[in-house]
Amino acid sequence: MSVSMSWGVSALARMRGALRVPHVGARRLHITPVTESKNRGRARKSPKTLLRLYAEGKLKGSEAVKAAALLEAQNAEQAGTVKETAAEEEVSDTLSLSDARHVIRSVEAARPRNAYELHVVTSVPPNQTNAFRGRISFPKDPRIKGETVLVFAEQGSETADAAQQAAAQLEASGSSMRLVIGGNDMIADTVAGRVPSFSRVLCTSGLLPSMSRSLARALGPKGLMPSAKRGTVVDDAEGMQQAIEQLVTGVDWRGDRVGVVRAAVGRISFSDAELRANVQAFLDAIITKAASGLAGTKVSANVVASYLRDTSSKDAQGNMIQRRSPGSMKKALSIVQQVHLSSTQGPGIRLRLDDVL
Repeated sequence: MSVSMSWGVSALARMRGALRVPHVGARRLHITPVTESKNRGRARKSPKTLLRLYAEGKLKGSEAVKAAALLEAQNAEQAGTVKETAAEEEVSDTLSLSDARHVIRSVEAARPRNAYELHVVTSVPPNQTNAFRGRISFPKDPRIKGETVLVFAEQGSETADAAQQAAAQLEASGSSMRLVIGGNDMIADTVAGRVPSFSRVLCTSGLLPSMSRSLARALGPKGLMPSAKRGTVVDDAEGMQQAIEQLVTGVDWRGDRVGVVRAAVGRISFSDAELRANVQAFLDAIITKAASGLAGTKVSANVVASYLRDTSSKDAQGNMIQRRSPGSMKKALSIVQQVHLSSTQGPGIRLRLDDVL
């Protein structure tokens, strides 16, 4: 009996020795690391001090890691500043309209009939570019090739007589624009392709239904179908005269899918004042169209006027000129982002916005 009990006690002792003591691990969790206890009571170093000591090689451990992170952030910030400076230098690499004209004229000296082309980068979003279009009458017409206009009017009517008188006046003045006038018979000729090549179409409201049935599929995709909103559908003789006058001096413009507008604004033979007047008129037309709302929203006339030139002043020769106030300039810059002037065979030059706006 005693032998069995002694064997059981010794076996139990051996088993206890093999078991882990649970409270030992818990006690180790509360032991404070030696490194933390050494750093207690020390004053925190400023970022400037950390960078200086790191450069001298006097930092170790966590302070060295922190100093290395500060140095990396400082280098990244300096790199961003360099990029901003480069961008500012790129923006400053622009010319005034007069200087750009002199450069292009030197390249195109032997080709005075070549055109000045203006490329305007706008902030119009892609979902509104379909409505970003208009028609402008330049102070000096930049076109040298006339257009052929088909005028659909009832034969013997006052509207047809007004068109005939306008055609005679254009021929007498030496204009290169040509008017081809006809009624229902010309609709059939147009369908059969027996009319000369044309770039514009006018129509009376009485012939519009017949013309739509026969020519809508042919003229619609080309943007030539007459429309009352575009002023190409007239009701009387006075409306016909006004529509023809607009066609003589007016030029259609349209933005592409990313909101860039391109147009010829003059000829190499134009003077500085003539070119500047056309450029400013074209930019004003773009700003007015964008400010008036493109997605069907109605904007008051006062809002549109706030984008335009509203301060009168005089130039060196004493001529009255219109300039934008700081507020109007800021609004105009929100629409027009870049303006480039080029020619048919010359370089493209970025213009200073404060000079042309």
